[in-house]
Amino acid sequence: MPGKQKIFLVSGVSSGMGKAFAKFIQAKGHNLIALVRNKTSLVNFNCEQIIELDYAYPDRVEAAFHNFKTKIDCFVNFAAILPGKSYDEYDDKSLAELMNINVISPSLIIKSIVPHIKENGSIILLGSVSAQKGSYDDAYAASKGAIHSLVKSLALKLAPQIRVVGLAPALCNNTRMTQELVPGRYQRNLETIPLKQAAEVEDIAQIAYFLSSDSSKFITGSMLDVNGGQYLR
Repeated sequence: MPGKQKIFLVSGVSSGMGKAFAKFIQAKGHNLIALVRNKTSLVNFNCEQIIELDYAYPDRVEAAFHNFKTKIDCFVNFAAILPGKSYDEYDDKSLAELMNINVISPSLIIKSIVPHIKENGSIILLGSVSAQKGSYDDAYAASKGAIHSLVKSLALKLAPQIRVVGLAPALCNNTRMTQELVPGRYQRNLETIPLKQAAEVEDIAQIAYFLSSDSSKFITGSMLDVNGGQYLR
């Protein structure tokens, strides 16, 4: 028998991992609430609801969720940016934008939606292998390190009603982050992965779905490494 129909709030569904995940859950018969920067970016999605929010402006989070009343089973946050800059290429504005998008807005969204997450629901946050091993983009690695810590803290705070789990991917094909790498860096990164291949967005989608399911009901506060052996701990 098929599992019960669930309601997922998912960010970043217009491309990459978020798009793959949204398609995957809809194929499973679940309902999607899309959290996007621009509604026009959604193509071929039959969403139960669309929430428009630019993560670069965390002061807009409260207004975006002011009338949010839907009870959800899971929030999955895929939205993030990877500028690909070294520490000496950032200024205060670009650094603030990075932290707003990758850390502050997701944190404020969680604050807004926790009252609407059903008991035994879950929150899944995307970290990165960069948070564990470092990165050319120092600030990006730091922002994802904050997410890794947030997963642990929230898991303790929200238990036993809500599970909080993190995913730490490495190189993944068909994402903006990969497509926007400087020439030659994709191949150099690939050579550091023992499995000699990048992940596919469908791989991440299926793992995230597993983490949202009852099959992972004893998993919380963990960062699941999906890096082809690039970082082992």
